[in-house]
Amino acid sequence: MSDTPMTGDDVLRIAAYKDRNAALQAMVIAYSYHRVAADLAVHLGRQANNWYCYATWTSKAVGESLDLGPDSPFIDDFGRRFRVPARFRRLFRAALLTLLGPSYQLGLALANRAIFLETASLAVNLWNDTPDRYLKVSPESDLTPAPPEFLTDLLSPADPRYLKDAAQLLVEARNTDDPAVRAELMLGANIALSAYEQARAQAALELVLYRPVRWLTRVSWRSLRSLVTRRPFPRFRLYSAKHEDQPRLTRRLEELWASLYTRHLFYVRTPLSDIKVGRPLTTPAGVDPAQVWRPIQNEKVRKLAEEFITEDQEASTAGVANWVSYPDRMRFIVSYFRVYQNVDALYRVPFEQKIADGLAEEMTRGLVPEAVSQMLENVPGRRRRGRVYAYPTETDPDAYEMAHFDFEPFLEAIPLDQVRK
Repeated sequence: MSDTPMTGDDVLRIAAYKDRNAALQAMVIAYSYHRVAADLAVHLGRQANNWYCYATWTSKAVGESLDLGPDSPFIDDFGRRFRVPARFRRLFRAALLTLLGPSYQLGLALANRAIFLETASLAVNLWNDTPDRYLKVSPESDLTPAPPEFLTDLLSPADPRYLKDAAQLLVEARNTDDPAVRAELMLGANIALSAYEQARAQAALELVLYRPVRWLTRVSWRSLRSLVTRRPFPRFRLYSAKHEDQPRLTRRLEELWASLYTRHLFYVRTPLSDIKVGRPLTTPAGVDPAQVWRPIQNEKVRKLAEEFITEDQEASTAGVANWVSYPDRMRFIVSYFRVYQNVDALYRVPFEQKIADGLAEEMTRGLVPEAVSQMLENVPGRRRRGRVYAYPTETDPDAYEMAHFDFEPFLEAIPLDQVRK
């Protein structure tokens, strides 16, 4: 671990770097979240987890899901969950890659970069001498160029009050010596940050989860027609359209698929175990449920929590029916924050120590980290990978543009009201 705190320049350099494999990019972001979490712990302590602890493990899971190479753990796990016989694994992988397509990998990677940029830039600027601010990907701003269509379709609007609340609560947490009060304030900041970033990710999440259904019902036959007629069609527009604007059959199949995926296939990664979101959230060993669900005393934090959950423990921790649903997703996430708030394992580095040391050394020298790309090959127990799978993006104009997109021209520095240091 480097002794040098993350800076705004580090965040921008890592988030804006575009010429890297999407899975590797997410892994570097996971490590960067870990660094930000540790930097905040210098000011806030480790008695309670800050939001960046959770983001570390989420981004690592994103990186694993973006790895679609021949030995992809994501595809292997899918095959096990669907109980695909070994002799059909190659056929299953080919079918899954067709259903996921380039918009899955590239869209999720771009959204992950944008959310890291916005949330991490807030954290690293909290206690600087400069006014509190964060960088925002602002395709709708008059201060930025006209954006490509996919950028506006991938980032949903979010209420900036949540970021203001998060900054204020973190500053208040730093200024108190009462551990219980600090823990509540940090919980409120965690809720506010997730309320913001989950709203920002909504469109990308719909694209990722609904993409297989839309390929089957709306794109596949158009692709065949396009091959015959040599006429392109706006496939990304079909993938990114709102659920309510889809034909009835597509809407129904999307609901069924999202429900199946949520209940049986999707999980939240933690260093202790994988939490299956379709099942009720359970309390890990060593955590006292009575302490977890004691009434929230701070009025502002209580009101933030009440936007998404009630004090009914059973209802709040119930399994999620459809992960695409923002209210249902936020209910589960807020409950997860409460249950895991004092689980110190979330501060662990998400990689083998050799990889973490290499990343820290390169970041200290001001480089965009690359060490993980070589070191991941040498982790004990990990199979050696072949060539990283790459989609033939030249056949899809939107995907080709996404693969070479630099969102740095679309960044805007957004000031927050000055919070008391």
